[in-house]
Amino acid sequence: MTLRPYQERFISNISDKLRTHRKVVAQLATGGGKTVCFSAICDRFCAKSSQDILILVHREELLIQASKAIKLQTQQVVAGMRSIPPARVYVAMVESAYKRLHLFQNIGMVIVDECHLGNFTKVIDHFKEQYIIGFTATPLAAKKTNPLRNYFSEIVCGIDIPELIDAGFLCPEQTYSAAKIVERAKLKMKAGDFDQAQMGAMFKDPKYIDSTINAYKQHSLGRKTIIFNCNVEHSQAVNAAFIAAGFNSRHLDATSADREEILQWFSNTPDAILNNIGIATTGFDQPDIETVIVNKATASMPLWLQMCGRGARPHPVKLTFTIIDLGGNCLTHGSWASPRNWSDIFHNPKKPGNGVAPVKECPECQALLHTSKMLCSCGYQFPKKIALDEGIDNFVLMTESVDIKKLIAMNSNHKEYRSLFLSVEHVAYMAKKNIKKINSDNYLHIEKKNHEIARLWCKEKNKNFNRFHRELVDNKLKTTLKQLYNADFLLQEH
Repeated sequence: MTLRPYQERFISNISDKLRTHRKVVAQLATGGGKTVCFSAICDRFCAKSSQDILILVHREELLIQASKAIKLQTQQVVAGMRSIPPARVYVAMVESAYKRLHLFQNIGMVIVDECHLGNFTKVIDHFKEQYIIGFTATPLAAKKTNPLRNYFSEIVCGIDIPELIDAGFLCPEQTYSAAKIVERAKLKMKAGDFDQAQMGAMFKDPKYIDSTINAYKQHSLGRKTIIFNCNVEHSQAVNAAFIAAGFNSRHLDATSADREEILQWFSNTPDAILNNIGIATTGFDQPDIETVIVNKATASMPLWLQMCGRGARPHPVKLTFTIIDLGGNCLTHGSWASPRNWSDIFHNPKKPGNGVAPVKECPECQALLHTSKMLCSCGYQFPKKIALDEGIDNFVLMTESVDIKKLIAMNSNHKEYRSLFLSVEHVAYMAKKNIKKINSDNYLHIEKKNHEIARLWCKEKNKNFNRFHRELVDNKLKTTLKQLYNADFLLQEH
């Protein structure tokens, strides 16, 4: 397997750091190829050392995923944990490894997957002299009172989300946030996050379930959508409401007997809506997900980023993906694609209760800006305090981007005009961001922007922007705008 240039640099930097520090965190954003990287590390370590490697994971899906990757990359024998035959690389669930620690006699390196969860401590305490590498996309410990720097002395940071987007390895997102759907200050804490039972009872209120369905209708109608709910009862209630509204929806949690069948259905169904609890955060890869609805509040930045990242994988069906935040998470943790100084976060973890919202909303244009920025691009000057719109059905678009060349390349195996139609949809969504109600004047402005992008598309495809193309994109724009504005508005011919 050929590594990407940034993966090669990342592995080289880890190797350099291990010369002076035996325990390091390896931070790499979701989508950066974490499993590929530690597979390559296994291959190189085994080639130079007679000692073996132990890889710790916390879920069965991750065990299978890691085992397959290592077999592909290293061609080493990978042993499961029902027994311990001789092998160069062992992949084990944390609890299974802990029960068999006395049987591991030749381990030279331990790799911990998703080390921010903190469930590895009792295992690595057994290995005093071995190299320990903790892989994670978010080097924030699940328990703020016990940060990762208590177990690792250094961190090596790989490529971050914005760079992966620029390189085309992740999709950019459009994030909508409902202002104050839940009063986070009133939620109790339990085991490091909000009390799921209390939060679930709050979100089960019919007005909030209706808001979830309205958000879907407004921003994801007919698109493959995954929803992260508060608890099983809440998820089942949301699922029932979607089914009653006529949508193709199912529920999945750890106790679901038909888990594999539901996941297969979700994979094969273009307009599927999957309500889930604790299933699709890590080790879950479904690239054609177009919308992620975070229907809960979380105090965990890692969880927020993991949930959002489920829609970030590139796929020909999408130019961007949509995040709908119904728990005030973006205002607390920042947008999914915000750059973050992970080295500083690792070395200087915030103490419990000291978190501040890294973004704020402009009351004029509804853009989200970093808290330190006092002047919005629209010209609005922030006072010392700002008031946010508190309507639960008020959604604002926080990010935008379009790349005609990339869009055409991603859809090269589909019908020719698919990429053009996706670009028109993008224009319509950008209009929805800034215009609450369409009239003849502002429609002309939207139409002009639509023609500009269509001309760019025609130029890339060596076509003339003629009457056929103009009518094609005009009709698509009108259809999309009618859908976005709930069909009350019928555009006049222009």
